[in-house]
Amino acid sequence: MIRRVVTFVLVCVCAVLISNAQVDTIYTRQHASKYLKQSIAPVSLIGLGIFMKLNKSGFNDLTVKDNVVSTYPNVHTNADDYLRFASLPFIYGLDLIGVKAKTDIKNRTVILIKAEVLMCVSVQLLKNGTDVIRPDGSNNHSFPSGHTAQAFLGAVMIQREYGYKSVWYPIAAYAVATSVGVLRVLNNRHYASDVLVGAGVGMLSAHIAYWTHQYKWNKNVIVMPTYSNRAVGVYFAMTF
Repeated sequence: MIRRVVTFVLVCVCAVLISNAQVDTIYTRQHASKYLKQSIAPVSLIGLGIFMKLNKSGFNDLTVKDNVVSTYPNVHTNADDYLRFASLPFIYGLDLIGVKAKTDIKNRTVILIKAEVLMCVSVQLLKNGTDVIRPDGSNNHSFPSGHTAQAFLGAVMIQREYGYKSVWYPIAAYAVATSVGVLRVLNNRHYASDVLVGAGVGMLSAHIAYWTHQYKWNKNVIVMPTYSNRAVGVYFAMTF
């Protein structure tokens, strides 16, 4: 099980580095440095999660679970089901109150879709490939935490779109994302390693979506809301 997890993580990291290689040496060094810096946090979280899953004594999943259950035995809340999506309205909503995002709405939407697809596929592959039973024994889809991956994906987008305006936007987003991970453990739905790896996968998915985006959608695509015969819809047109 763990070998498959380690192999999957290594393949993902290598794929990102290879796909973003450039011919120009100066361009490569500048962008490699950027990719490296942005990869440190998510790769560290994934590495720590795998360490906790492998570690058989001391700081590991079982010791954390036992401490949490004994200290907070009666925690039952579904707040994490809603908080995981808390960042998504702000990715668009802050524009409405005059806080301009770095990326226009069309390219931002494409980036979000790419990140969501990458995150969902990665999480599902890991869940199906590892078959880790949840702490509460409800099913074998514990590793990694999809809730936490979703929350940290949104937090990265808030950071990249609005962090240049104020540091408090990403701080708030990451605080909410962290609370989702904590609640998943308190609810006995995930081990600590599930949450750590989920956070890393969500962050990497968002970063990869930005790294690979070409910012061409604003030139060729028209997206606008429509209303006709009491029906709300979206008009989509693309010029090739």
